[in-house]
Amino acid sequence: MMVPNFGFVGGVERYAWELSRALKKKGHTLRLIHQGNNGRDPDKYGSAFDSVVSAADAACVVDLDVVYVHRAADPDELILLGATPTMIAVHDHIHTCPRTHRYLPLTLQPCHRTPGIACAVYGCCVIRDRRVDARLPIRLRNPFSLRGRLASLAARGPLVACSGYVATNLIRAGADPGRVHVVHPVPPEDPQPCVPRPTEQRLLVVGQLLRGKGVDLAIRAVDKLPSDCVLEVAGEGSSRDALETMAQRIAPGRIRFLGYVPPAELHKVYDRASVVLVPARWPEPFGMTGIEAMRRARPVVGAAHGGIPEWLAHGRGGLLFSPGSLKSLVSAASRMLEDPHAGKCAHEYVMARFPYATHVNRIEELLVALARGHISG
Repeated sequence: MMVPNFGFVGGVERYAWELSRALKKKGHTLRLIHQGNNGRDPDKYGSAFDSVVSAADAACVVDLDVVYVHRAADPDELILLGATPTMIAVHDHIHTCPRTHRYLPLTLQPCHRTPGIACAVYGCCVIRDRRVDARLPIRLRNPFSLRGRLASLAARGPLVACSGYVATNLIRAGADPGRVHVVHPVPPEDPQPCVPRPTEQRLLVVGQLLRGKGVDLAIRAVDKLPSDCVLEVAGEGSSRDALETMAQRIAPGRIRFLGYVPPAELHKVYDRASVVLVPARWPEPFGMTGIEAMRRARPVVGAAHGGIPEWLAHGRGGLLFSPGSLKSLVSAASRMLEDPHAGKCAHEYVMARFPYATHVNRIEELLVALARGHISG
């Protein structure tokens, strides 16, 4: 398993950690190859693997049958893997959007275009330059170069897209359809028994606090809901200070920021909620937090774009709302808060639709087939 960070950071690292634990239980030997960046609790993170090495170690792929790479932005990152069969997970939009966000920088409207001339027209070629040695805070990115890099990655190894939406964008951007597989990255079931929904009106958002996650919409929604409705926000990110300031101005005393919550404690956060919101401004590539919430018998209100409609069935324990629409979000949240059966419906639906064992078996099937040469690397 190859990941950017050694430790918990976001959904990608957590997904890779949980999958590795599951594959290890099935008898596979797992090695973590990390790219030198440290996340939270590296000791616990490393416990899911039989060995941990840095990508800078020239011997990192010795004796490996196959490597499953997460968040490879450029084929040059895979040179260190040599001829080892490699499968590449695509969790986001880094291969099909110069800004990686798929929403327009000025209007914040979602964008579903293929990389090309439109990226220049809408200003998406201008991106922040976060490099330490950068002379300017911004730089230009050529959208047409994305196509070449994507084609090279697909030639290096099969691509595993986290949703049909992401897979469609990969193919439209030039990836060979025969090299793209869709496997929804569902989280494992929580062993803790479900508890009844609280009678109070409590909303919850879980995720990194970034502009594209739409937490600002959730904050504004609280102001439009009854005065006894409160919101908890679990997660960290660069937008936290601005969001806290907004919350204090718009709905003082009704919004609580929890910061980072360890995976083992997340079930307690879900259990305090009546309804969980996934208010993404960007077309969310998939959205594991919604499935986690439904596993805890909590209904979900999610934006109707990206990969969200692939797991959130409208009217079956959750509702979709028009992306970016405060009115639509408030209406859907009100309906779910008033529906006493929505939590039970959500739990029944997600347990039948997304068993974790099916997901693990599918990934194992692809990795074994690649290692044995039944899928070309």
